[in-house]
Amino acid sequence: MLSISVRNLSKTYPQRHKKSETFYAVRDLNFDIQEGEVVAFLGPNGAGKSTTIKMLCGILTPSEGNAKIMGLPAGSRDANKLLGLVFGTRSQLYMHMTVYESLDLIAEIYYVTGAEKKKRIQHLAELFQIEMHLQSRVRTLSLGERMRCELVAALIHRPRVLLADEPTIGLDVVAKNKLRELIRQWQQEEKTTLLLTSHDLSDVEALCHRCILVDHGQKQFDGPLVGVKGDLQGVRRLQITVAESHIASLQTDARIQSLNSGNDFIHKYEMHTSQIPMTETISRLSQHYGDALQDLQILEVSLEEVLGNRFAQKGQR
Repeated sequence: MLSISVRNLSKTYPQRHKKSETFYAVRDLNFDIQEGEVVAFLGPNGAGKSTTIKMLCGILTPSEGNAKIMGLPAGSRDANKLLGLVFGTRSQLYMHMTVYESLDLIAEIYYVTGAEKKKRIQHLAELFQIEMHLQSRVRTLSLGERMRCELVAALIHRPRVLLADEPTIGLDVVAKNKLRELIRQWQQEEKTTLLLTSHDLSDVEALCHRCILVDHGQKQFDGPLVGVKGDLQGVRRLQITVAESHIASLQTDARIQSLNSGNDFIHKYEMHTSQIPMTETISRLSQHYGDALQDLQILEVSLEEVLGNRFAQKGQR
């Protein structure tokens, strides 16, 4: 069964300076997400990501087209019962209440009551490691602590679909890594569909296998995450650390491109696995540097770099 189905979805607003003309925040968007999928919804600022999320949960009404959640009209009461929603920039918890009081109230709103409510809160509190915060007032929590509580609040009613809009925004590296780990563990346990928007592409690479790419409100790509990189998928960058600064870079093989690092002790190279096997590259570099080789690092082209270049090129057209 499809968890999310979007057909010809559009959202228009009047132009700021020309009220008679309309601006498309989202235009003729189409995609399907299967039950249990974890999908990234990516694009630059103003691409229409948050607008689409708001139409899926009923905060905004589409100008054209429609969307469905588990076969039900998006925004309807029945569809929203099956949705969990996390906005990194907004809280659904009550700042003056304790965390437990907030979760208790949210559970009641979704008709989760009695022993089932207590069991659900306890289970999620253990899973997301917030037991020590249950009696703390929400306003006293750090951002990382609060975001874990926000996720528990969004999942308290066992939603079939979770819409997560920038769930790690503002978190430090340690808190982000912890939250990703907890989200991954929860998704594997409950098999809930997850649609994730994030400007932190580390979130995407850690959690998602498929991505939908939008720009100016229109879909640009929909497929496996690795497919976004295209020909760059096979590009590898190697960083060599040497013990002696006078050793020259390897220049004898056109398939291994030397990149000037500006550091006599660090030499950088770029190659493509379709042109030369990685084992051959490492063998050649090892032979060239011999005993002076201290360290070798292999890096892929990052998703962030690929998308940054892609959108920069589109913006120049």
